[in-house]
Amino acid sequence: MLPRTIWRGAAWAVAAALAPALSHAADADNPPGQSTFVSPGGDVAFAFTVPEHNNLDVYFSLRVSLASSWGGVGLGSDDMKGALFLLLYRSASDDANVTFSPRVAYGNYEPELYPDLRYEVLNGTGVRDDGYMYFNAKCIEHCRSWPARGTGSGYIDVSSPSSKAIYAVGPRESFRSDRNDTGLKFHREFGGFTIDMQHTQGSADLPVLNADSQNEGVVFDWRKTGKADVKAALHGAFMVFFLVVLFPVGVVFLRLGRWARWHAVNQTVAMLGVFAGFALGVVTSFNYQRSRGFHHYHQILGFIIVAFIMGQFVLGFLHHTEYRKTQAPTRFGKIHLWLGRVIIFLGVLNAFFGFSFALDRKYGMVLAGLIIFAGFAMLFFVFGRGWLNKKKRVQQANGQPGANTSYQPHPWRQDYQQAPQSNNPSDPPPGYEPPSQHIGLQPVPARSTSPWRSADKDDEDPGLGSAQRPREFA
Repeated sequence: MLPRTIWRGAAWAVAAALAPALSHAADADNPPGQSTFVSPGGDVAFAFTVPEHNNLDVYFSLRVSLASSWGGVGLGSDDMKGALFLLLYRSASDDANVTFSPRVAYGNYEPELYPDLRYEVLNGTGVRDDGYMYFNAKCIEHCRSWPARGTGSGYIDVSSPSSKAIYAVGPRESFRSDRNDTGLKFHREFGGFTIDMQHTQGSADLPVLNADSQNEGVVFDWRKTGKADVKAALHGAFMVFFLVVLFPVGVVFLRLGRWARWHAVNQTVAMLGVFAGFALGVVTSFNYQRSRGFHHYHQILGFIIVAFIMGQFVLGFLHHTEYRKTQAPTRFGKIHLWLGRVIIFLGVLNAFFGFSFALDRKYGMVLAGLIIFAGFAMLFFVFGRGWLNKKKRVQQANGQPGANTSYQPHPWRQDYQQAPQSNNPSDPPPGYEPPSQHIGLQPVPARSTSPWRSADKDDEDPGLGSAQRPREFA
């Protein structure tokens, strides 16, 4: 009995000794004194620690998947308005480094840079082999409060058990920049969660965050996926189709088919489509910091093109109205023609600028190259066909190869259809001239006014027709 009791006591002692070690191993990825959030897809993770001693320092770690262009979290609000965003993306100059961008959002548009945030970068920051990029920092100033600008937020309560927060993830594509205020593309996923700030209080150490971290001290609330900037996509599609494609089609209608009415209908539809795309572009510009000021050359050139299109429509209307009255070229027609060429050229050029401005340089260059190729092919088809027709007419006129060189009989050798018999003499064949006109003789007048012959007496007409009378000599 005694040995059994001894063995049971020893087993309990070993279990008690191993329990702290097992518990420490289980909490190694989620130690106490920190709150950890991991997005449902694992693209964004965030760990937060507030030191127990009374100061303003906070420690945080941010993790973003390398498959995403950018990612981050926003503190102090479950909406964009008034939230302090901590964003992360890869560095352009160093493959192993990252770029941290603190920003503040004052509406449902791209947050603006918050340069007053002071922080100290800690060890472990950079790109790791586990497929994530990390940023570890100790925030020294302006981490718990920031300018609100009437949003009703602008702070975090470190004693609150339910502090609101938000996260966002960029598109799945390669993106690098060394600027902390660089423009970002529209997020493809975002959501909200709640942080238990009481759970974050602990020692003044960096929170633990790795590929195996799980949610701890947070409550996941909601998320939205598959998001895209539809207005920006429609703006690009409208401008490419109506300005770069449909406007040149109107030129084809007028050049090849001489269809003035269809030309007018086509250009009117294209103009209305450009106006719609222009409106979408203006609305989209308010969603991004790089476009809210309307100072980019793509936007400036867009305003100029739209003004030219309005003038082009007025010139076309005036030309058509005057041409219907005079049936002759007008002073508006030439200006209308050359202004249309300028509009098409500037539209194609601005397509390059637009794709680059929208951070779609790679696919934009391919699409713009195809558009340029189609434009030159159309110009060659329109103007090249006219040049070939003109050259063919010149060759036919000069009897050069390609002209009609079949035998053409002389006019006096051609056969003519005989007219029906009548008492009147038949008309001479075409091209016939009296021989007297070729040898310099003048026709003899019907009546002679010679001084030796009376002009008021004619010989009696025997009724034999217009017989010639012998000339009289002195």
